[in-house]
Amino acid sequence: MPTGARLIVDSLKREGVKVIFGIPGLTNMPFYDAFLEDLQNGELRHVLMRHEQAAAHAADGFARASGFPGVCTATSGPGATNLVTGMVTAYWDSSPVIAITGQVVRPVIGKMAFQEADTPGIFANAAKYVVQLKNIMEIPEWIKNAFYISSTGRPGPVVVDIPRDVQLEKLDDVKWPEKPTVRGFRPFKSNVEPILIKKVAEILVNAERPVILAGTGVIWSGSTPEVLKLAETLISPIVTTLPGKSAIPADHPLYVGAMGYYGRAEASMVGLESDVMLIVGGRLSDRTFTSYDEMIETGKKFIMINIDPTDGERAFKVDYALYGNAKDILRQILEAVIKIGAKKDHSGWMKRVKELKDYYSQFYYPDEPGKIKPWKALKTIRNAIPRDSIVTTGVGQHQMWAEVFWEVLEPRTFISSTGMGTMGFGLPAAIGAKMARPNKVVVDLDGDGSFLMTGNNLATAVDEHIPIISIIFDNRALGLVRQVQDLFQNRRVVGVDYGPSPDLIKYAEAFGALGFNADSYEEIEKSIKIAIKENIPAVIRLPIDKNELALPTLPPGGKLSQVIVSDPRKGS
Repeated sequence: MPTGARLIVDSLKREGVKVIFGIPGLTNMPFYDAFLEDLQNGELRHVLMRHEQAAAHAADGFARASGFPGVCTATSGPGATNLVTGMVTAYWDSSPVIAITGQVVRPVIGKMAFQEADTPGIFANAAKYVVQLKNIMEIPEWIKNAFYISSTGRPGPVVVDIPRDVQLEKLDDVKWPEKPTVRGFRPFKSNVEPILIKKVAEILVNAERPVILAGTGVIWSGSTPEVLKLAETLISPIVTTLPGKSAIPADHPLYVGAMGYYGRAEASMVGLESDVMLIVGGRLSDRTFTSYDEMIETGKKFIMINIDPTDGERAFKVDYALYGNAKDILRQILEAVIKIGAKKDHSGWMKRVKELKDYYSQFYYPDEPGKIKPWKALKTIRNAIPRDSIVTTGVGQHQMWAEVFWEVLEPRTFISSTGMGTMGFGLPAAIGAKMARPNKVVVDLDGDGSFLMTGNNLATAVDEHIPIISIIFDNRALGLVRQVQDLFQNRRVVGVDYGPSPDLIKYAEAFGALGFNADSYEEIEKSIKIAIKENIPAVIRLPIDKNELALPTLPPGGKLSQVIVSDPRKGS
């Protein structure tokens, strides 16, 4: 008779799970004991992380790189609560992560037992769904349900909390569910009427200044080809959200860039000056539309394609909402556009887009002898790694530089914490991405502040032979916070500057990773090539002046039209 722990393992395997990221403890120990033979025969791989937050980030990186839910596990109490930051990060960025958490035995739940935590209560607003199992018979059903919920509709994280004694129970008659059975969970089913498709197509065809805004939903629906084809048919520019960068190749002639708070100024201006905006898989975040009043006061029409029907009115009511799978809806719109035939001449609009690109480009690429400039470092890195390499980022100035200057050339190759802005995301996410796509070069673009929040997981990368490359933009400061203090708080810089500790090269070497100090662009390229050739984890440090700014930016609470593109400290 299998135990509950064995049922968890078999249920995960039936869903196609090959990798689990986690840390064992008392209440998930039976689960670990149950998959020992699966590790030994190679059917499962366990990646021992150094912190549960990192386990969730690694599962998140795995999910975003592969399109398949990532799985993490933790014990009860502090193990489960340490997952919270990683799970809410996945929740805000619509990433399917399954967390299997241990729980104290049923008789002591609610009695402040050792390492007890109210996991359902804690995760109620930090995950798409959370369930605590009460008996062994629920295990096969709820593991299947968890995968269904996490990947159906808008993807998101799910927590399955399982008491230790449930894991130790035995069951002589296992009933494997053929399909999920979730009472009360009814994913929205697309039912877009042909008349609405026709109306939207007519609006797009007749628009003077159309723009397509691509969000992360384009990635999850696999609709990059449809977005590009529709843009090419309409001769419409494309802008993206920050996570939407991973959907559109930067070398496509109609792509302008990511718009928003730290986005490319020309992309934001194209968004503002458009008369029709087609939003595909985006949720109207305040990071993209920094002022909702500014967006709607222009009088433009908003058309939204989204899997989540709540998104159309979350910020402001869109004019035309089409809810369902973006790939299917875009195909229908494209057919209708082609059928209509004649469309507006957009040569004037495209000329204006080019003018905006040319104007703002003069601010983007300053060079300074003897200093590493972020834009040039990113260009050097881009040229040194394969086109299909996967890049993750931490959070800070380096992330904003990547938003503006990193060129995404293949879908699903740019992974960043965008909705929650979680420092420490980059390194463990890179570990997960490399596990999902072992044949691809995986690079973590990070800052010294962000990297050191989860840098202990270099030990995981070394011990588990996961050859990721972390490139650290090291300015010895919490750079983005420092920048806001410097520019908008009367230069009252406080609590953000680090001392010389640690030496990042020695830090890397202490874990058994390669360490490089790249103080020139030539050294950046050379270090990357050595790291790829040696095929072991590596850390490459880039010294960055702490006065270097992440531009464009906005004043706190500012509008897109108030974009700052040059250093205001220099009076320019």
